[in-house]
Amino acid sequence: MVERAAVVQLVYASRMSRKCGPRELENILRVSRRNNQAMGITGVLCYSPCGFLQCLEGPPEAVNELYRRIVRDDRNKDVTLISYGPANRRAFVRWSMACVRSDEADAALLEKRGVKGELDPYAVGPRQALGLLADIARERAAFLEAQNGDGA
Repeated sequence: MVERAAVVQLVYASRMSRKCGPRELENILRVSRRNNQAMGITGVLCYSPCGFLQCLEGPPEAVNELYRRIVRDDRNKDVTLISYGPANRRAFVRWSMACVRSDEADAALLEKRGVKGELDPYAVGPRQALGLLADIARERAAFLEAQNGDGA
């Protein structure tokens, strides 16, 4: 009998289509946070002028279905799978969907992960992408805790 992973992590890159502007992005995040929580999905989205880098983690069926919807969504283009596999534990357990602009991340943090200048989500490898997203999420949590004491 093959044992299924309790949690998988999926990392992908994409670009926003012309149909999706800043207001639509805010709406997507609001709806995603609500739906992700209901489906047991956690993750982080980092965006730059070059595109989006996102990690989704949760039950395999839920993550797979969400990724299929993302690929079919005409607000995304050039959706490219970077990595997919079982996870020993969640890296983004505190976030139904954290969202960080790459220019909000500490430049030294980005450079530590091999990003010089603007983040190009299509130019990072699987381990680099997951490490970068984990660092960005930790940095965001620390910032929010300093601001309001709860980290949310």
